[in-house]
Amino acid sequence: VVANDPELPAQAGLPGKTIFVPDAYPDTGTLGGIATGLHQVDGWAIVVACDLPLVSADLFALLARLATEQIDGSDRWDAVVPIVSGYEEPLHALYHCRCLPAIETRLAQGQRRVISFMGDVRTCYVPEAELRRADPLLHSFINANTPEEWQAALELLASLQD
Repeated sequence: VVANDPELPAQAGLPGKTIFVPDAYPDTGTLGGIATGLHQVDGWAIVVACDLPLVSADLFALLARLATEQIDGSDRWDAVVPIVSGYEEPLHALYHCRCLPAIETRLAQGQRRVISFMGDVRTCYVPEAELRRADPLLHSFINANTPEEWQAALELLASLQD
């Protein structure tokens, strides 16, 4: 977890093996956070925005299968990014640490948009129809940014568990 708040690990209530690292690229937004996280891995990393509370394990299993596709014994992709309603969902995606040079180049150029580097790496864009096989109603992409949205997400989760 990339975060600058030193109190977050104690407050988060995440399992003990969860790693918290400070942002190595301050004031560069989410793209800097992704770069910081990718420095912590030797392979693939899952990137999920903190406002997506209904993440689907089945959906990430689908993305992981795509991430491991190979051509002639080499990895086919550097990034696996869902497309929902015609838009990239770069904060619900998989990135390989091979993306780091492209991300760092964009950051050095003052670019902060998360999608800015995707044309520089081998990106698998996953169409909505394929995503729906793992998450039929696309609940994974429901944002919860307000107390009301959080309550609605909790109610939806409870209804799914009934």
